[in-house]
Amino acid sequence: MKCPHRAAGALFLATALVSAAPSHAQTKLVYGNVTSMSLSQGVIASAKALGFFKEEGLEVEFIEFNGTGTLLPQMTAKRVHIGYPNPDVLLISRQPGKDPLPLKYFYNATRESAWEFIVPVDSQIKDLKDLKGKKIGVGALTFGNIPITKAMFKELGFEAELLPVGVGAPAFLAFRDKKIDALNLFDSQHATLEVQGTPIRRLPMPKKYKDLFSNGFVAHEDMIRDDPKTLAAFGRAIAKTSVFCEANRAACVKAFWVLYPNQKPTGGDEATNIRNAIRIMDARFNKYLDFDDQKQRRWGEFPPQAWKDFAVTLYEGGQLSTKDVPVETCYTNALVPEMNRFDTAAIVARAKAAQ
Repeated sequence: MKCPHRAAGALFLATALVSAAPSHAQTKLVYGNVTSMSLSQGVIASAKALGFFKEEGLEVEFIEFNGTGTLLPQMTAKRVHIGYPNPDVLLISRQPGKDPLPLKYFYNATRESAWEFIVPVDSQIKDLKDLKGKKIGVGALTFGNIPITKAMFKELGFEAELLPVGVGAPAFLAFRDKKIDALNLFDSQHATLEVQGTPIRRLPMPKKYKDLFSNGFVAHEDMIRDDPKTLAAFGRAIAKTSVFCEANRAACVKAFWVLYPNQKPTGGDEATNIRNAIRIMDARFNKYLDFDDQKQRRWGEFPPQAWKDFAVTLYEGGQLSTKDVPVETCYTNALVPEMNRFDTAAIVARAKAAQ
């Protein structure tokens, strides 16, 4: 497990944007990310860098994992308090004959699928069916998208070889050197590859798969029962940061770079670097903003039908033995009112005042 980089010196914007931290002791939380922290998690990192966690009385440590499959055992053992996995594994554990994971989602973050298939721009592969018998690069076989990828292939009637290539530089090298025929990673990874100058083409995905929600925040059932106040504070910090970042994406990127200075480009002009970083961050962040009713946003809320649709999709793809799994045990919307208890206009004003 890798620990995050510490912010160097005083966090920029801290005094200008975030109200004074509470005088009482902070509640310590361990947050587990399913990959290394990147601009894909710009909102999550900025909640720390901009002081929104601290404002809610939280001291949050970030730990990085190699996929959902490696994160969840640490969560069931209560060594990690909050995680950001895909829902597939949790649903699969609810089918008959399995031991259900004692975890539950409490915040719907990525409101549509974050996963894509890309090929070189000059590839002869035009759609998913052309992947039959091909080599598909994936982050790792423990990644949470693997069940849905397999379900998709089964529905389309073919098999392909899934090759773990990691994320970032090793995955990009395998793609550029054509050691794989296609890459199946998440949105911001592919946007990063584009920004680095590699032309790519995204393969169209069936709507039923594209519309599936993706990563959200999950906690142990015991914590949801015994300490909902802390989880609501975490969710409220994420919601406030989402409002902030939507109003001032450049400030959100700068905050991320304060926390992870090694990810700030060293060459080029500042304006171009910020513009490219926003493009990468938005590949994921725009999915945070995909509400059916934009005038009545309820941050963190799960539409119940979305879970039923997810179960049906996994069943039809052969990943579930029945579509009638108890999806209501996988999530809770009980914390939504508390997570939305803040002044949106005030957050927007703070964001617009930021440099």
